[in-house]
Amino acid sequence: MPRPRLAAIALLCMVFLAGCTPATPESAAAPAQLSPPTPSAAPPAPATRPPVVTPPPTIFFANATIAGVPVAGLTLAEASDRVRSKLANLPALELRAGAARLSIAPTTIALTAPVDELLAEAGRALAAGSPVAVPLRLSCDPVALRARLTALTAEVGSTATLSVLTTTDVLSRSFAYVPGQTLDPDAAVKQISAALAAGQLEPLTLALAHSPTVPRVPLAQLRNEVIALAKRLPSGSVVGFHLTDLASGEGIGFNDRTVFAGASTIKVAIMLNLYTKLAQFTEQQNLWLSAMIRDSDNLAANGLLAAIAGGEGTEYAFIGADQMSTLLETQLGLRHTYLYIPFEAVDYIKLYKPKFHCGPNGPVGEKPYTEMGACLRAEPASMASLYEMIDQCANGKGPLLTKFERLKPKRCQAMLDWLAQNEDQTRMVAGIPTGVRVEHKSGWIEDMQADNGIVRSPQGDYVLSIYYYQPLVPGRDQWADEEMTPIVAAFSRLAYTAYNPVRLEH
Repeated sequence: MPRPRLAAIALLCMVFLAGCTPATPESAAAPAQLSPPTPSAAPPAPATRPPVVTPPPTIFFANATIAGVPVAGLTLAEASDRVRSKLANLPALELRAGAARLSIAPTTIALTAPVDELLAEAGRALAAGSPVAVPLRLSCDPVALRARLTALTAEVGSTATLSVLTTTDVLSRSFAYVPGQTLDPDAAVKQISAALAAGQLEPLTLALAHSPTVPRVPLAQLRNEVIALAKRLPSGSVVGFHLTDLASGEGIGFNDRTVFAGASTIKVAIMLNLYTKLAQFTEQQNLWLSAMIRDSDNLAANGLLAAIAGGEGTEYAFIGADQMSTLLETQLGLRHTYLYIPFEAVDYIKLYKPKFHCGPNGPVGEKPYTEMGACLRAEPASMASLYEMIDQCANGKGPLLTKFERLKPKRCQAMLDWLAQNEDQTRMVAGIPTGVRVEHKSGWIEDMQADNGIVRSPQGDYVLSIYYYQPLVPGRDQWADEEMTPIVAAFSRLAYTAYNPVRLEH
């Protein structure tokens, strides 16, 4: 069967012709499958040279120093010998403190330099090829050094210098001081140790500190300044001044035996008598007591005088006044200090003509004399003594505890607490810094101003009594407070600065 054979031959021819046909564009874009080239052999590496090792320096370069010792051109061993030789004999430590000089031998305070540490530091710098400049460092035994400085303290210290400040535009006189100087051994040890650690061997000037001690003015010197201040008062004026130091009991006075009008300063005695007579107070009596001390209320004082006598009204107030005055004179021994008639009782006397007695007419006490009346008087020394006795009682001692059964330390302290509430800030308190406790009672009339009390100052407690009398002149029936109260304040300030002088700088 010839046809199928021919068809097969024809099909083979077509396949052969298809394989010989040129490539179409699509077939041209296809990448050819190529075998990767065979890598060529790497060129041989050049031969490496061994690293050049620079040997460390064996001698010190120019300008090299160890502890201030030149070592240029030396080996470490040679430098060690030189440095050890130089530091083997350290010089004495020369100190200056004010005008004093002190030379301390190295052996007495174990003054040394850490030579091994200094050489090791230099060796490391030499090995690294770095510049060598190792500073000197020193140390010592701080306990031994402090002992030497403590011995120097007494020689260096200087005491405070006192002075008196005055002014001409107003009446004022105050004590002041320039602090003394002292060497603080602990601070000096720190200063010296720091200097030695920095390698300083030259003479060292030690810093001096202000002495913390505040000087106390001798009471005799205070009295002299009281007299000097009194000389500046107007002609005819009289100041009575008494101060008692509560720690020592020492006192000074100027015209403190002169008798003045008692005014409201006597109200502290009314309070004392009330505490001796009554074991407890009614609400009304407490109100009167507050008004009498805080505000100097006269009618409240009369109410308490009557309560002392066991009744009410002016008639009983006369009895209470007489009882109080007798107590002050006969039981406490206070001179020329009394109140025989109630306050503001002139009209009552004219109307009812009650029987009463007063002190002797005319001048009493010591010169100089003042216009003091005959029924209400006070002596500065006696008033100061009264306050001192109340303070003693509050501290569990003194005559009040032995003379009066109802008085106990707690009740005497209550009296002081009442006096601390006095609202008058223009007399004694005006001469004292704010915040200082003052237990006081003031008083005033047309020609007299006064204040008595206890001042609790930082440098000591003291009793102070100040009375100032200035006679009236024609055309004046009274002096204004602003003319009189600054005088009382000036003397109070002088006393306060005797205990607490004003600090001045060098």
